[in-house]
Amino acid sequence: MKWNQSACCLYLLLAILFVPFLSREICLAQAPPSEVKPESPSAETLEKRKAALEHAQQGQTLLKQKDWKGAIAEFEKSVELQPGISMLHYLLGIAYLEDSQAEKSWVQIRKAVLLDAENKRAIQDFLKFWSFFDRKGILNVGTPEVEVLKLLGKPDSQRESNGETQLIYGFMWLNFRNASLYAVLDTRDLSAKYMTAVKSMKFHLGAPWREGYRMMNSTNALTEYVTSGETVQDYQQMFSTQRLFKLGEQFSAREMMNRMKAQVEKSYELEEWNVIADGENDILYEWRVAQSDKTPAQHEINRMVRGSRDMHRLGYVSRKLPLKPADREEWINRLKSAELILAHPETADLTAAQKQDLAHQLKLKSREIIEKQLQFIREGDVAAMQPYFTERVRKLITKEALEQAKKQAETASLEELVHEIEIQEVDGVLQAKIKMKNGRTLTTLVPVQGKWEADTIWFK
Repeated sequence: MKWNQSACCLYLLLAILFVPFLSREICLAQAPPSEVKPESPSAETLEKRKAALEHAQQGQTLLKQKDWKGAIAEFEKSVELQPGISMLHYLLGIAYLEDSQAEKSWVQIRKAVLLDAENKRAIQDFLKFWSFFDRKGILNVGTPEVEVLKLLGKPDSQRESNGETQLIYGFMWLNFRNASLYAVLDTRDLSAKYMTAVKSMKFHLGAPWREGYRMMNSTNALTEYVTSGETVQDYQQMFSTQRLFKLGEQFSAREMMNRMKAQVEKSYELEEWNVIADGENDILYEWRVAQSDKTPAQHEINRMVRGSRDMHRLGYVSRKLPLKPADREEWINRLKSAELILAHPETADLTAAQKQDLAHQLKLKSREIIEKQLQFIREGDVAAMQPYFTERVRKLITKEALEQAKKQAETASLEELVHEIEIQEVDGVLQAKIKMKNGRTLTTLVPVQGKWEADTIWFK
């Protein structure tokens, strides 16, 4: 990772008052608070602490004198003597940054936040680095893992699980599927309880829309969609879905809309705010803001829906103004048609009515998917076909298998292949059997990481 001087300048103007923080860190290391009196440190340990403090103080003096390399040398000695102190790594990171060694600075800032999650200065500068990466588009959905590694460098740690890779940089986790970036997680105070949705908004976009960015932190989960050829950094249209943790327990949808309006009025020049369909727990509204030095003029249509635990928001943004009446009407209807559904019905304790509703949804979705698969068979597209099947049978989908199934694909009827769905429970988890019109089972759908996959090869 090599940055030019102009990029580095984004991080150089820091008002640093090092001594109070440094002294506090060193003193805490010497005398940690405890009800049980700790053993007295050895003379060698005390000598190391004293020497580390002296090098750090000298490094601070050299920073003020703009002797970057001299400061680096002093802070490196300090860190070597006391590697477990967050503030020392932070000071070394600042010295590297002042010397235009952004890559080394990035490593030290990460060490600082990993050692002390309350080091506010280190967190602030860590997020400046992260904002730089974000503006580069490297954190967008679909970025190849190799490209992320080129810019962000070697991660602090790495995990592999169920075919997925997780690269960890400080408190940020990057999740990859098939060697492409899938989601960004800010793990500060992120509760596992809220990572799993209770309910979610069901909607359909279709071509040319695609996922552009996916993020989760301690307060919300956000996914942003853009059209082909555009990015979340540079777009004319954007669609987003957001789940706001716990707020469904605290506010009505109308109250959330009013809170959002207050925030918009503080940050932008609001030109219009209009409630399209009013409701206490389900409200549809739109707003327009004028161009500013921060953002271009834009028109946004939102729907806010209150769930049993979380608040759910769908939003369409257009920067192609004025928004045509026909386009406005289309997006109003799209947002109105979205449904709040159980996020993971395959593991939920469903009533008979809910199972019937799930079967109906899966029937419609299965016909849509089987229609795609018939096309993939005719085209011999193995790569497009495989993701619809479980890992257990995916290897059986080959060029030869698709070639043999082409004749069947030419005469197959969706109504005959997907006649009804039979919901079953196996070991506490729901499964769905796709039944053909002749009564035979076409295939069995099983839940895998939040989606349904076929567990048998239905074509021959």
